[in-house]
Amino acid sequence: MWLRDALPHHITEEDNRSLARVMTYGYDSRLLNSDNFHNLDDLAKSFYDSFLVLTNDWQALISLSITKDEGYQALFQAMYGIVFFGVPNHGMDISSLKPMVDNRPNRFLLESIGPNSQVLGQQYGDFQKALGKGMFEVVCFYEMVESPTAVQGENGVWKMEGPPAILVAPESATHCRHWEEGEQYKCPINRTHSEMVKFGPQDAEYEKVLQRVKRIVQKAPFCAKTPIQPRLSPKEQECLHSLAFSEMNARANDIDPAVEGTCKWLLEHRNYTAWKASASSLLWIKGKPGSGKSTLLKYALKNQEASARGNDLVLSFFFHGRGADLQRTPLGFFRSLFHQLLSRVPAALSSLVETFQKRCETIGQVGKWQWHEKELWEFFQSSLPAVVEHHSVWIFVDALDECGQENARNLIAKFNSLLKALQSSPFTVKRFHLCFACRPYPVQTWNDNLDLCPEHYNGGDIATFVEAQKFSLRLQAAEIPTLITSRASGVFMWARLTAERVRSLELEGAGPREIKDEIASIPEELDALYDGLVKGMKSASTKLIYWICFATRPLSVDELRWAMVVDADCQYNSLQACRNAKDVLDNDQLEKRIQTLSRGLAEFTSSSDTQVVQFIHQSVSDYFLDKGLLALNGNSMPTELVIGRAHFQLSRTCIHYLAMEEIALCELDEVSAYDLKFKFPLIHYATTSLVPHMKQTDDQGIPQEDLFDSLSDDFLRPWTRIYRRIEEYSNNRPQEDITLIHIVARYGILGLLNAARKSLSEYTTSINSITKDGRTPLSLAAENGHEAVVKLLLETGQVDVDSKDTEYGRTPLSWAAKNGHEAVVKLLLETGQVDVDSKDAEYGRTPLSWAAENGQEAVVKLLLETGQVDVDLKDIVYGRTPLSWAAENGHEAVVKLLLKTGQVDVDSKDANGRTPLLRAAENGQEAMVELFQRYAMDS
Repeated sequence: MWLRDALPHHITEEDNRSLARVMTYGYDSRLLNSDNFHNLDDLAKSFYDSFLVLTNDWQALISLSITKDEGYQALFQAMYGIVFFGVPNHGMDISSLKPMVDNRPNRFLLESIGPNSQVLGQQYGDFQKALGKGMFEVVCFYEMVESPTAVQGENGVWKMEGPPAILVAPESATHCRHWEEGEQYKCPINRTHSEMVKFGPQDAEYEKVLQRVKRIVQKAPFCAKTPIQPRLSPKEQECLHSLAFSEMNARANDIDPAVEGTCKWLLEHRNYTAWKASASSLLWIKGKPGSGKSTLLKYALKNQEASARGNDLVLSFFFHGRGADLQRTPLGFFRSLFHQLLSRVPAALSSLVETFQKRCETIGQVGKWQWHEKELWEFFQSSLPAVVEHHSVWIFVDALDECGQENARNLIAKFNSLLKALQSSPFTVKRFHLCFACRPYPVQTWNDNLDLCPEHYNGGDIATFVEAQKFSLRLQAAEIPTLITSRASGVFMWARLTAERVRSLELEGAGPREIKDEIASIPEELDALYDGLVKGMKSASTKLIYWICFATRPLSVDELRWAMVVDADCQYNSLQACRNAKDVLDNDQLEKRIQTLSRGLAEFTSSSDTQVVQFIHQSVSDYFLDKGLLALNGNSMPTELVIGRAHFQLSRTCIHYLAMEEIALCELDEVSAYDLKFKFPLIHYATTSLVPHMKQTDDQGIPQEDLFDSLSDDFLRPWTRIYRRIEEYSNNRPQEDITLIHIVARYGILGLLNAARKSLSEYTTSINSITKDGRTPLSLAAENGHEAVVKLLLETGQVDVDSKDTEYGRTPLSWAAKNGHEAVVKLLLETGQVDVDSKDAEYGRTPLSWAAENGQEAVVKLLLETGQVDVDLKDIVYGRTPLSWAAENGHEAVVKLLLKTGQVDVDSKDANGRTPLLRAAENGQEAMVELFQRYAMDS
């Protein structure tokens, strides 16, 4: 029998309905006396026109050609698997066929499938690229029996009676991707080349084929197919790259998929079905900590992806309170959202791409500037109506509360407002759905929106989870799993920790009665459970908890290894001395050590391209920050002091690590940033996180006079060089020749500045010291809006209030105005020692020009009130006025202030001949255009 006849009868559903329909494609494959001129490209087109998905024998090679044309993406999108039988990817033995064909028209086709064929080599490479990272499986079968070859008899008749040979060698017939290894993907068949798709009843070789094809077919209905991606322009690709960040998908990947058989109740819950059936609405998965909200939301996401139609946009973001900054902030959420949107619907985000392009032209490449939360939300608001006209948008957001209560409330308010606007618009097709998982507290009013509480419905899921722990038959007979499930009260985390405790007790030899008593004694509230685990922790545990709680980002395993070795009061001067004095553990040992020190509350988890150490759940982090840290310190000091001491210890560990001899002796000019981080695992964290820990220590009122000695110029010079090497484009990297006073001023470390004023003999000279690019402490404090620091510096009466830096030629006033620091601008103006209309050296722009461009209404008002500014002054590079900058960016309030002065030329042209009105129109600022039109009518 042929495969086409057998497969439909053997690939069936449970009710024996066939899951398979086999179509075939054929063409004239005669070699002898053939007049065909067709080549592989001709066959590919014919193949596609006939729309064959599954093929056999070497004719399958024609599919290699279709990858060159984007129009064939749909064919790849329709595929869930490809099964090849004896396909000669690297050529087949055609030696006996050449004399038969001789020099007839089909000789080229024959040569193109022979050994060392350039055509095959090119198409094989193209096909590998088209396969990408595996939207579907590839299975290859290869022959194990020699085939008779062609031979010409004495009468001139060609027959297949020549010496037998393997026509397609295994290495040519198997071209699966590098991860598709083993007989599951590369399978021998005990057949000749021409008999590979012919089988007899009860044939073991047929079973090999059936098992592999059946697996692909049965899996297909549950696969989420990746939508066909539009081709992005180079500029769109660059914009996409600017939105991405390495941890963007890390949290989603960390969350374990639902245990088989769980979460199915969600699909039948009335509020979930109502949400899916509605034109547009919000759904809140509302539950207490540890109730399985994240797993449930991920299940809903996967279900929606699997059932999505061609034009559906299924987007997601998983907040991570224990992760990096962008994982726990609205900015990271919007960047991820736009990254997903831009890759799918670039045409709807043209204004975002244009803004990106302008920033690159005026400021420089990404790294010299950053996206901001507010602007991305405005882009989302303006672009969404166009998107939902053609697409159903489904957004899934996990752990909204982990971005902070205020942020969570603001985001919900924004989406509620956006939803109402969409629903009230008569011109918009309303296809917008948002599902988010969050604890109950951040959202105060929910009105008529839909919600559901997992703990009310997940009892069966927890029972399934506990059963999956595979307790011994003895414990199962004693109904231990049932007891755990009943006491869990809908909290998966409680069930998980209790199950781990039960396993430990059983290993220690405890019997069912003792285990039952232990379960009964475990508090049902998570915090009380954590209290019991924390009790009796030693100093090494406290150190670990400090690092996990207060590190500026999660530490990698390699970083934590050294963070635990180098103490805040380290007595050693070299890393080798530390290694000699302490155990530097390998990964397996360290993982066990962390499990022990944390009492099972911390774990290794994957993040981006590395493993990091984190708490097992957000509720653990919340517990320590709320009261666990106090318990570790004997409840003997206020929370602020505990937090301050923790940051003090972390900052001093950073200092000691950076001061080690090996780092001090390293020739920085001869080593790359990568090699530096590889050689010294903690160097990146210690370098970039030192100042944030100093700042946090200061904010909690902990004295830091020891820094006057430890952060001397001898320390700061190499620290600066290392920072600038490993973070070449970071806005946070320090200026060259920076001093401790510069650091204090830039980051607003007020307590340390006060201490320096009282006890540092060179204080009066250091407050006017300049960095390599001419920045003074006052300039840095003004730029960053540290009002108290600026006030303290001004009170000395010894600072140059109007000094210009040497890189941009900007004064402290210009920096403060540009960034909208109203209080600082007011302090500087009150000195009477500033040139309010000073022009910088780079562009010839004034403080008013910078404030107008950035929409700093309050600052613009302050500057105008001085009466000392030229309201219509053009900069020297672009020839643009403050009005032009404000109009282009849609800052309506600023434009009104400027127009109200009566001192602006509304029609002034810049160096490119564009007026403020034209700039606004080109940038899509409709409200601004209307404002100018009304102004013209009233004038």
